[in-house]
Amino acid sequence: MPRGMMKTQRGKRPEVTLACLLLAMAGCFANLNEVPQVTVQPSSTVQKLGGTVILGCVVEPPWMNTTWRLNGKELNGSDDARGVLITRGTLVITALSNHTVGRYQCVARMPAGAVASVPATVTLANLQDFKLDVQHVIEVDEGNTAVIACHLPESHPKAQVRYSVKHEWLEASRDNYLIMPSGNLQIVNASQEDEGTYKCAAYNPVTQEVKTSGSGDRLRVRRSPAEAARIIYPPEAQTIIVTKGQSLILECVASGIPPPRVTWAKDGSSVASYNKTRFLLSNLLIDTTSEEDSGTYRCMADNGVGDPGAAVILYNVQVFEPPEVTMELSQLVIPWGQSAKLTCEVRGNPPPSVLWLRNAVPLTSSQRLRLSRRALRVVSVGPEDEGVYQCMAENEVGSAHAVVQLRTARPGTTLRPWRDAKPATATPPVPPPGPGSPDQMPKGQPGPLRPPASAQPAPLPCLGEQGQAAPAEAPVILSSPRTSKTDSYELVWRPRHEGSGWAPILYYVVKHRKQVTNSSDDWTISGIPASQHRLTLTRLDPGSLYEVEMAAYTCAGEGQTAMVTFRTAPASLWSACAG
Repeated sequence: MPRGMMKTQRGKRPEVTLACLLLAMAGCFANLNEVPQVTVQPSSTVQKLGGTVILGCVVEPPWMNTTWRLNGKELNGSDDARGVLITRGTLVITALSNHTVGRYQCVARMPAGAVASVPATVTLANLQDFKLDVQHVIEVDEGNTAVIACHLPESHPKAQVRYSVKHEWLEASRDNYLIMPSGNLQIVNASQEDEGTYKCAAYNPVTQEVKTSGSGDRLRVRRSPAEAARIIYPPEAQTIIVTKGQSLILECVASGIPPPRVTWAKDGSSVASYNKTRFLLSNLLIDTTSEEDSGTYRCMADNGVGDPGAAVILYNVQVFEPPEVTMELSQLVIPWGQSAKLTCEVRGNPPPSVLWLRNAVPLTSSQRLRLSRRALRVVSVGPEDEGVYQCMAENEVGSAHAVVQLRTARPGTTLRPWRDAKPATATPPVPPPGPGSPDQMPKGQPGPLRPPASAQPAPLPCLGEQGQAAPAEAPVILSSPRTSKTDSYELVWRPRHEGSGWAPILYYVVKHRKQVTNSSDDWTISGIPASQHRLTLTRLDPGSLYEVEMAAYTCAGEGQTAMVTFRTAPASLWSACAG
């Protein structure tokens, strides 16, 4: 056994019946100490009046009790009067009405606390009328591209466009007719045969309504010996907002005799070296947008006639990003009377609003709860503060959340990392003086574990920058809760604070144990040098759930405890059951 490690005797496991064994093979056993998670969020949807809506919610552990909320109010099970049916993690609206539209959330509950999903908005589909307009005459030089603009009415979801071309409705691009995502119709290489009146119509794919514009646009194709380049679409500078990951098409159509050449630049530099872009005729395409695609795009047209810099149009592109939320810890243990600080890293554009929840209930600031966009501080923690805390962020294009479980304990009792280890001495396990992984100890010679000289009580007071040093905050565990290994797990962490103002870390204590049905194995305890931030846990059982607790030790004693649960990969059906 590695030096610096102490393994207690395993307790006897309860007898497993055949029925329980079959359940275990199906992966149905979960542990109460797992942090509740919503692994599949309900999705926002648009449906017509009287249509059926199905919202799904998948939680982990799967045995948790799941309920639903509408606009923040609990739904007490199925409601036949409203036509709402709730079965486990699924909510069905049999016939959507004005009373059943709104924001839905699923809430999963377990003894350790509750967690809420991000909101899913259910909206009624609708299609407004076209605004009244007059007929426009559009002129284009022969051989150039003509643009027929369609100002689609408001629609949920977005309406699809159709065009009346020579007494025939055109629903998709064909021949020299190109229907753009914006709804515009581009007529490539226009000739006098293309002259005439064009009308557009809007089609709602959910309600299946079709509405036609009241007036059409008349196209006139002209011939001239020479004409300076001009941009006919867009008629003025545009601001475009696109969601990260979506495709983007910037339309730029120019006319002139001879036909002009169109070039593009972004933030003053040619897009020729910008390998994300491609072209559809003179239109600029970006297949998958990212934050770096935000900026000012300039379309320039020139045909050698007139001023070469006269035909220019600008696009201001903003790429909106749905929120991304991360928290440093997934589980945290704080002694009574100490303060807990939960930090939340939120990204998104535009900047998301942040809501803190405890056990799926929104929190407000008070003398004991200090809320900000980046952190939640709980002053003088007590048993009433236990539960599941969520940092939920939302902006115009999405929402996201992260979860941390807070547990509390009496100081000096429950938090002792070796409390279940039954060591022969009261001295805590500490690392060997040498760096790297601990050496193997001969079997049958465990020997007492003694702290190195650096860990002995100091004769001077334990001071920080602001006086008496507080116990170290919980380390930040960086490892994933899942591993591809069947018999080992790589635990990686970093100290939450280092440098001036904090007492130096002397060593870490890491303990882990397997969780089994209705009980847990005894702890395996490791002492780790302060300079080491990685530990490989070995001799694990395949397909099993393990819990880890760790704390940093300074001259102020034991620090706050960080926790994580992980599951090893299954080896095979038989080996998983045999373990």
